[in-house]
Amino acid sequence: MKQLLINFSFIATLFAATILRADDAPMLSGKWSVKKVNEEGQNFTQTLEIKQDKFTFQILGGDGQMVLHAVGDVKFEELGPFKSARFYHIRGGQSADSLEDVDDERQCLYALDDDTWTVAVNFDKVRREKPGVDVYRRVKTASREGTLIIDEIEMEDTPQTAIWYLCLEATVGGAKKQHFLPDKGYDKNKLTIPVGIEFPKASAGQKCSFRLQLDDVVEDTCGEEPDQRGTGEFTVSERGSQMYKPMENWRYTIRWHLK
Repeated sequence: MKQLLINFSFIATLFAATILRADDAPMLSGKWSVKKVNEEGQNFTQTLEIKQDKFTFQILGGDGQMVLHAVGDVKFEELGPFKSARFYHIRGGQSADSLEDVDDERQCLYALDDDTWTVAVNFDKVRREKPGVDVYRRVKTASREGTLIIDEIEMEDTPQTAIWYLCLEATVGGAKKQHFLPDKGYDKNKLTIPVGIEFPKASAGQKCSFRLQLDDVVEDTCGEEPDQRGTGEFTVSERGSQMYKPMENWRYTIRWHLK
């Protein structure tokens, strides 16, 4: 019976809870939970904790006792127009010290809306379990306060063809800071630009909004009419990155960490 629980219940429920998008990974960092009822009418809870490219999954019975514990790796992928995650190197058991290898991999699709994570499960191939949808809620935890550091911008492509300059203005709460080096021009499309902007007393879960501008005239780079302007935001986390594509030939990734 225990072996059946590991082989079937684990596979049936674990991946109902698990999916990530590369761009959303920082926002999905932390613990998520959903309450469910099985075919026998018994209540149980599934939780999933994401830490970078690792996950920890648990099933708790109605009495709060652990029924299943699993860990593994996740790799972010694209499936045509959809975002998915491949879960592999999975180990599961009835407790953290009784894990066994699970000979299976899964891919799921999802939708993320702030603290709600809607997951489509069992659509990747024909399985014993029916396809379905689960809705997870973020588990609120006390936010750790520290210094947010915007480490760098990886410029993967730009519409600029000559020497160009960069101006980044970021805002967290009511604090606003700028990165601009008037004596530093760039002449490549693919490069990594150190930033080093710091926001003391920032907390995980806060929003950081920004405006990024490019121009081949240094005096216009931080002005109101630059050649290119991109805006966006990310959710502060222990460590993260997010890719942005303001236009067809402009793509960049911002990386940060909380110290």
